[in-house]
Amino acid sequence: MKRVLALICVLGLLMVLVSACATTQEIEKLQAQTNEALAKAQNAVDQANAAAKAAEDSAIRAEKAADRAEAMADKCEQSFMKGMKK
Repeated sequence: MKRVLALICVLGLLMVLVSACATTQEIEKLQAQTNEALAKAQNAVDQANAAAKAAEDSAIRAEKAADRAEAMADKCEQSFMKGMKK
């Protein structure tokens, strides 16, 4: 009877160890998936930052172009007014 009880305890212990190993593998798999998701998220953040910088640069260029166009329009208006005075 004691041998049967000992055998059942040993088998129970082996089952616990085997299930713990499977759980460890699942945890490692989840960690790998998490790391992959974090890498993708960081890549998306980097791309968003690059896009924001490009948009800011484009806005600055557009503002400079608008300033030049406004200066040219003022110059044309002055030339037109000089022509009207004659």
